[in-house]
Formats: sequence, structure tokens, C-alpha cells
Amino acid sequence: MLCVLAFPMCSLALPKRLILGLDGIAYRDLKALQEGVVTTNLWGKTLHRQAFTAAEGYFPVSRMISTFPSTSDVAWTDIFGDRPLPGYQRTYFSVAANAQIIINGITTTMEHESQMSWQLENNMLRTMGYMYPVHTYAYEIHETISSFWDDTNDDNFYVYIRATDDAQHLDRNIFDMLCSLDQQLQEMRARFQKQEGRDLEILIISDHGHNHADAFKRVQIRPFLEKAGYRITESILNSNDVVLPTTGIEDWVEIHNSPAATPVLVPLLTGLEGVDLVTGRDPNNPNRFLIMNSQGERADIDWNPTNDTYRYSPEQGDPLNYQPVVASLTQKRLLDADGFATSDAWMAATMTNPYPLAPERIAHGLTRVTLNPATILISLKNNYVHANWLILRGADLSTFSSTHGALDKINSDGVILANFKPTHDTSSARVADQFDNFPGLRNFRAEGDGAEFISREGQALTRIPHEPLDRDYQSLPANEVFLRVWSPQLTQLDNNAPVNVTIERVKHFPESPNPRLAPKPRVLGRQLALHQLATLSDPPPYERIYALPSDLDLRPLTEYRISGWVRGRDKSVPLFELNFRTDSQGRPVAY
Repeated sequence: MLCVLAFPMCSLALPKRLILGLDGIAYRDLKALQEGVVTTNLWGKTLHRQAFTAAEGYFPVSRMISTFPSTSDVAWTDIFGDRPLPGYQRTYFSVAANAQIIINGITTTMEHESQMSWQLENNMLRTMGYMYPVHTYAYEIHETISSFWDDTNDDNFYVYIRATDDAQHLDRNIFDMLCSLDQQLQEMRARFQKQEGRDLEILIISDHGHNHADAFKRVQIRPFLEKAGYRITESILNSNDVVLPTTGIEDWVEIHNSPAATPVLVPLLTGLEGVDLVTGRDPNNPNRFLIMNSQGERADIDWNPTNDTYRYSPEQGDPLNYQPVVASLTQKRLLDADGFATSDAWMAATMTNPYPLAPERIAHGLTRVTLNPATILISLKNNYVHANWLILRGADLSTFSSTHGALDKINSDGVILANFKPTHDTSSARVADQFDNFPGLRNFRAEGDGAEFISREGQALTRIPHEPLDRDYQSLPANEVFLRVWSPQLTQLDNNAPVNVTIERVKHFPESPNPRLAPKPRVLGRQLALHQLATLSDPPPYERIYALPSDLDLRPLTEYRISGWVRGRDKSVPLFELNFRTDSQGRPVAY
């Protein structure tokens, strides 16, 4: 107020840094664009395109090696160090619930998306990105720039752009889109320089690459497994049961099966047309992983989680062609007496390898990039995809031409690009180290309402603490599930004021009404008042962690809906509603 009265022309400072998360921008594409590319337009005219150059103040682009699988949700989660998601994708298999769970990928928002200062939240516009990606992209960039000029509360302005990935799936010209972005950022920087008297710091990050394959053939994994005597299902009850969560059109496959079946399934799957590599977790050693290629070559990867070291041991042939890497590490005396090398040593030795950082990415992919890791992960050849029949037929109506997810560098090499400091090649698990662990991510729980079930074990996998619970999770008892509730409404209530909840069973197929009978009154389900707060050292005022009643009696392996509210001055104030499932003991499942 004093500033306004004394200096009418003064204004609050804008963010000093713009962080753009561009989904699916490949290292080879942005590197080529920095160096200059020659293209031909529809009329045969030769065009020279160049962007993000040194003359504009940008440093050379660096590689950002993705997770395995190299897909958006798990990669962005790893980049920002958040708690791993329940699955690799939004259709996933829950081990505790023994069920395949389907979440709408358009209407749902993951943690990394909610942490953005701006991201496309409109569900209809998200859908449009799958049909008109260039137009959706133009809208995303326009709204990003507009929102940036309105922000005066943060040093860092984080943005997530989806349509760059959609556009490449649909064979749009990514060079045109990046050149357009470069031009708009130049104009933005000029305005910022004039207004703030300094250059706007820009950081561009992507989560994975794109293979730009010209044509695809669908792998016939379902008939292949069925012919071998396996049953494709949504829960695992027998040794021959297999769950195949599938979302979109991908060049990787996740398989969930009885662990005892893994040593048989891995060599079997090498005979599936389109397979490049098959990886699986040893059922007798949780830190050993089997890898085979389509020629039947085999190796073991051993992981020591305590000091994060890895050993690659060819057993028959060399499926990754890593023997020269092992020889180089040996020559440099980077292997210990048991043949293990640090994750950083493997990264340095394999950054430009056809399969970069494979030991680490395979081990993490089968253990910790998701809370429900697969027993088997398959990396497909670049002209093959895994998709359900309906989605693939829908893609035939468009010009689908590119995908990602596989282990190789074409799929895995994302980007880091900055105009304020040189960057260096790194991985999704390390990129935050170059930028102070990405401070100032939006604390969406302080601003909105919501709830989730959590456990100490799940929270322990959060790599970068962004919120108080990320540091304070150790106060939670082990092997228990808690209800985490957040809302600005809670800041106005005494800690003794309860959160009221209703729990009711979800019925996907309601009974048909009988016109001869009077309709039955709706049963609201069980109503509870939650009082018992988990003991935390520094709980934020907008968040509460509730222990569940010991006498909560729910059906095993069943889907429920829980809704919660608090008593306001004049009425009840709704806070959340979410579905959850129970385990074999009837306890709520956190993931």
C-alpha cells in the first residue's frame, strides 16, 4: 500500500524464471533445431529452420534420460521427485486390491500436474489435443504467457504443455511448433527486459523422446499368451493368470503375473513378434533382474539398493551389448571386487549408448517408479506397438506416426535447455540437482479441497520433499493406511472438530427398477465422524491425517466411495469424494 502511494508507477516483481515442461520433446530434434535443419514445405520450397540458438542466449541442449518405461506420468513424477504414482499409467493393476483399476486419463490430474503454476485444466480442451493438437498447443502457449504476466507471487513459474506430445503422435511438424515457441519467447523476453531491467530466465525440460516411426504393427500379445495357456484377466488368482493394463498406443508392455511364473514367461515372450527386450524381476531375489532379447541372449542385473550400485552379468550372449561398457569400467577401475559400479559410473559410461542407463532404469522400473511395479516389462521394436483394438482402429482415422515408452535412446532421450546456465546430460532422477530441487512448486493442497489414502511405506518413496508430510511421514505407524484430507476450510476449524464421512459400496451395474414395486429409499451407507489425528511434528493448518477406526468393517476386495464434509456455521461444507478398494482383509488400499 505504501509502495502504491509513494510510487504510483511501481509494481510487484514478476517471476524471474519460466520453467516449461514440454511433453515428449526429443533430444535429437531440439539439438538438430539448434544446429539448423532444412525442410521442404507442401509447395516444394526449401526452408532453413533454426531456434534456441547461442545468438539468442541459449546454451547447448542436454540429454535428459527418461524412466523405463519412458512415459509421461512416471517420468514427470521422477523429475520432480514426487511420491510414485499407483501405476505406470492411469489404467493400472493394484497388487493389494488384486484388481485392475481404470482412471480416466483426461478428467484426472496427477500430482506433478497439480504442482504447476499453469496447466490446461479444461477437460474438453484436453480432449481436443488428441484431435487438433496444433491449435491446442497454440492455446496452451497463449494462456501460459498471459498467466505469467499476471503472476507476482513466485520466483519460479512452472508450466506443463501436453500438446507437444499429442502433436507428434499425430504426425504434426514439431519443428514448426518449436520455432513458433522460440519466437514467442523472444518477444516475451524483450518485454520482460524492458519492464524488469533484466533477462527472463528460461528453462525447458521434457520427459522423454519420440521414435517418429513411419508405420506400426500391433503386437499380438493376447493371442500369443492365450495360445501358451495363459488367461488374460483383471485379477491374479492362478499361476497362469496375466494382467495387461493398456492405455493408448505404446511401444512397451507391462505384465503382472504370479511371480513364480516370471522365469517361464520371460524366455517365452522373447518369441513374440515385435519384441526387442524382455525384463523381469527374479522371484527368488528382489534385487536381481533378468533381461533377454529377441535372439534369446540373456543377462542378469544385480542391484545393491544400500549404496545404489549395479552389476551386469551376461549369462548367454550379451542382450544389451554392454560387454564393452563393462570392459571400460574395469579398465578405469570403477568396478568393485564383486563387479558392481555406482549408478553415476554407469550413467557416464552409457549416456550415449543405444540403451542408456539400462541397469538403473530396469531395476527402478521393476521396483520403484510406481507403487505397483510390474513383474515383467517389455521394450518393443520401434515399428511395433501395444494397444487395444478399439484405440488402434481409432488411430487409423488419423495420421498416427510416433510413440514412446521403450528402453532405447530414441524413446528415452528428453531435453534440458536453459538460457541462464549451462546444463549437462543427466537423468530424470537427477535433473532436479541442477536446479535446487525445483523450489516453489505450487502447493495445491493449501489452495483446494481433496483427500487420498496414504501409507508410511508409500510416502517413504518421495525423493524430494516439497510439503511438510514429505519430511514428517516417519511419524506415521508402519503397515497402516491413513486418510489424508486437505482444504482451506480446515484452517478455520479447531483440531477437535471432526471430519464427517460417508462410506458406501460402489455398484457399477445397478438393479433394474421393477415398475410394480414402490422404489426403495436410497441407503446412504455408513456414516462416521473422524477424530483421531495422526501425530505429526509440524502439521500444516490446511491438512489433517486421520487414522481409520479399528472397527471399520468393509467387504474384502470391494470398491467403495467415501465422501467427506465439515460443519460450517450455517451448513455442511463438502470437502471430497473419492473411490477406493479394499484388500483381502477388508482394509482400505492406499494404492
